[in-house]
Amino acid sequence: MLYTKKIEEITYKDVVDFCDQQIRENISLDYKEVLDGSLAKTIAAMANTWGGLIIIGAADDDSKPKLPLKGVEMKEHLREQINNIILGNITPPVFPEIQVCVSEDNQTALIAIRIFQSNITPHAIKGNTKVYIRTDTSNEPEELAAIDRVLWLVNKREKSEALKNIFFEKPQLRLQKLIGKATPIEHADMVMSATPIYPYEAMIDYRKLLDGILPQIKTSGHGQSFPVNVHYAQFEPTQNGSYSLIHKKEIDFISYEEINHYGFFYHRESMTHDKQLGNGKIQKLCYPIHILVGFDLFLQSMEKFYSLLGYWGFIEIKLSLSRVGEVSFTDLPAPSGKYKLENILKTPIDNNLCISKVISFKDLSEKRMTLVTEVFTELAWSIGFSWIDETTINELFEKGW
Repeated sequence: MLYTKKIEEITYKDVVDFCDQQIRENISLDYKEVLDGSLAKTIAAMANTWGGLIIIGAADDDSKPKLPLKGVEMKEHLREQINNIILGNITPPVFPEIQVCVSEDNQTALIAIRIFQSNITPHAIKGNTKVYIRTDTSNEPEELAAIDRVLWLVNKREKSEALKNIFFEKPQLRLQKLIGKATPIEHADMVMSATPIYPYEAMIDYRKLLDGILPQIKTSGHGQSFPVNVHYAQFEPTQNGSYSLIHKKEIDFISYEEINHYGFFYHRESMTHDKQLGNGKIQKLCYPIHILVGFDLFLQSMEKFYSLLGYWGFIEIKLSLSRVGEVSFTDLPAPSGKYKLENILKTPIDNNLCISKVISFKDLSEKRMTLVTEVFTELAWSIGFSWIDETTINELFEKGW
């Protein structure tokens, strides 16, 4: 897939195969027959919107690539020519990923350019006088940004934070209403969430989330599945999206998930298991291995999610645990082939923990395990397991347990 494959590994055949699929131009995809100055407008507009992919050497026919592809004449310094167009026309400049793919006979080339949503907008062209954004309209894929959109691009951090606060507020209120308690999960309340760092407008018709998106983001591994409710429950419509609740009262288990057309995904789950002690008391146990595997599957699902939405920008990932001050966490299990005598339990000194990362879309595919180890080692340290490190986690994934 041209959106996720390492840019330096994309080949001429990869681009041809992609174009053979006849995917229409859209808000994050553009075909250009030749390499010329119009490229600056498209790059700037994509950087101001959600990012995207440009293929040069593919003429479009009714918004689809015209086959067979002609490519552009192969000559030296094509990459430098693109960089010169950017540096000479876009303020501030954008630095996309560029791969010049050469045909077998070395006569023609197809050029793949990947642009990521920018965090230093707005990017203007024509002497810093015009700001464009991408649209989903084939006859006018770039349009001048209205004054309110320009102001949003300038002040997007503040406005986006307000919108994200609404995203998090609504699922909390909905779960409280469904369960009938102000505190639906009394112990070890875990939330994993993802959202574009600068949400602004809908990425998809909310009616397409149920059938078009949710079934395609499922993933499984190590005895777990994610999203949990996609595998085991139905989703119901709500404003701008869908929600689902699993509530097993007999074991006090809750799993709540929500998705909306801005690209927000929310998973909330009760993490404790009751262990009956000899004195008749019940011990609340939490198994970090469940969090470790769940977070890895969560990142895999989010890669599918944003790929389907056509979003290639920055993403805010959060993992938080609430009300863990009275819960005992077990150590990680031993890697397969090792015998471990210790049965260490830890209770965090802090009642609430939250780890947040801002990543780019490509980090989900290229740096997923690095993200998993970084986040989980920070979490393990916070709950008292200072000896859990990258080596420990990698060995578990390599050998099993």
